Formats: sequence, C-alpha cells, structure tokens
Amino acid sequence: MPPRIQPVAAPDAEQSALLAKTLAGPDGQPLNIFRTLAHRPELMKRVNALGGYFMAHGGIQVRDRELVILRTAAHAHSTYEIGQHRWIAARVGLSPEEIDAAADPASTYDWAERDRLLLGFADELVATDTISDVTWARLSARFDDHQGVELLVLVGFYRMLAGVLNGLDVELDRSVAEQLIA
Repeated sequence: MPPRIQPVAAPDAEQSALLAKTLAGPDGQPLNIFRTLAHRPELMKRVNALGGYFMAHGGIQVRDRELVILRTAAHAHSTYEIGQHRWIAARVGLSPEEIDAAADPASTYDWAERDRLLLGFADELVATDTISDVTWARLSARFDDHQGVELLVLVGFYRMLAGVLNGLDVELDRSVAEQLIA
C-alpha cells in the first residue's frame, strides 16, 4: 500500500537543514519518517527533539533502549518502527535471536533478569497505561528515578510515533530493508 503522504522528495532549504540533523539510513539518505514529517517543519523539530534525546542524550543503556522500543513497536504492530529498530538494535549489538524475541511479545526466549524486567515493564505499560507498585519497585532496584521516568516517556513516545507511522502507512526505507535481509 502506498504511503498516505509521500515523503518530501525535493526538500526546500528549511527542510534540508532539518533533515541534515536526523538519523540517516544505511545509504546515507534521510529516512522516510523524517522526510514525511518534513512537510511540517515545526512539528518535525519537536518530534526530533524528543526522539533525538533518547538516541543521543538518554540515560538508559542503548541495548536496554532498543529492547524497550522493539517491544513497544511490536505491541503497536508498527512494521516501520520494528524494521527501523531491528537495524538499530543490530548496530548496537543485540543478537538476531534477541531482536526477534523482543519484537514478539509471545516469545518464550530465555531472557536475563534485567531484560525480562524491561520487557515486562513495556508489556505492562502498553497493556494498562500504567505500571504496578511491584513493577516500579523492581525497576527502582535497577534504575534510578530519572531512568525510570525516561523509560516511561520512551514507551509513550514510541507508541505515539508508531501510531503516526501506521496511520500514514510510511514505508520502510529500502536501504534499511536491505540491511535486514543481509
């Protein structure tokens, strides 16, 4: 199915400047998510500010971040987000088996305790829009309050983003898809 809004093909100066600040695909080109959001530069700036925080300035280990994003995207059935973060997760060292299991909430993969905690946290938050006192206590034993808040916002941000990607039928970038096959 074609995207509901085509990504910007010939960006103007403002769009080009914004796209230059985004994560590029394996081919060095701006990703479809950003090229689609570029239709609304002010909105794109704000979305990128929060997404960029997680990718470049967050207080959560990148492995942990990618596990939580993959699980959140799986619950949202976001093909784009799952594909994009399969590629990123592989780049930060997750094994193919771990990536597959994180992207499948029904997986019976034998996770380490920390990973089980993070994935269970994401599962619970997506299912109930909150987490129990027991889950918060378990999380607090491993993560400080700042990281706990960041994990909550991370799940919320990627749920929102998955809804936008799904709603617009944004296509997975060819260069990313090729990396997933390789």
